[in-house]
Amino acid sequence: MESGPLFAILTAASFAVTQILVRRATYLSDESFTPLAVSMLVGTPIFVLLVTFSGEWQELRSFTWQQFALLGTAGLIHLIIARYLFFNSTRIIGANPTAAITRTSVIFSVILGVAFLGESVTAQQVIAALMIMFGAVLTTTEITRTTFKISTRGLFMGLGTALCAAGSAALIRPVMTETDAVYAATFVMYMTAFIVIMVILLFRRQQRGYVLQQGRGTFLMLSFGAVFLVIGHIFRFSALQYSPVSIVQPLTATIVIFVLLFSWMVNRRIDVFNWRVIAGIVMVLAGVFLIYD
Repeated sequence: MESGPLFAILTAASFAVTQILVRRATYLSDESFTPLAVSMLVGTPIFVLLVTFSGEWQELRSFTWQQFALLGTAGLIHLIIARYLFFNSTRIIGANPTAAITRTSVIFSVILGVAFLGESVTAQQVIAALMIMFGAVLTTTEITRTTFKISTRGLFMGLGTALCAAGSAALIRPVMTETDAVYAATFVMYMTAFIVIMVILLFRRQQRGYVLQQGRGTFLMLSFGAVFLVIGHIFRFSALQYSPVSIVQPLTATIVIFVLLFSWMVNRRIDVFNWRVIAGIVMVLAGVFLIYD
């Protein structure tokens, strides 16, 4: 297997671990700012060490202002907006439905790839994108009058995550075609988001209280999730270095397989395992393989 597709699949596996740990840690919580803050507070120092030991500070200084702007914007979109929506969707409707719903990023990545990066699209890719969309909707569990509002909110948060993920990939791809400094590029993205989180913690007492009141077990679980998030982003940047967005995003859709497996191992008492979820995941995966064929 080529490097790009392999890194994309490893990205999916790493993000799946993070999602399972966040689901476990926030199952009884009514807020999603804490996992977002912990992911930045833990992840950013790791990238400082990675950039230092890899000697990529020199490459960092060679970035143009346009590259800094692209990476910084990607950080705000993916690590702040997308992650907040993602953690909320996971908390509200579960890891399995969220994993499938966010795979609609394939549709957005195809659209953005064609519109802004000059990538081509075929009729087969359009059909595959529709399969992924319908499969994602199918995973939102059985919706009744009492659950419609909460399920719909989780669905739209998942779709928002997908749009942001595709958008950030479209911003990262032009940078990674011009540099192999994976750690330095990811550090820029993380540092931008880290600054925003620190400002929020400094001026927002409620959000600061959410983080400080967490128990040791929850904090450790979220910290481990943050480490796997770092690993996932390293793989993601590496994938985008070797392959176009229209290939990387579909292959990261294999996250639904890893989430289903890990959920069964860790969260089978609290997550969703009904026929709609399984059927939706199968449809999403069928669309993914069709779009990559």
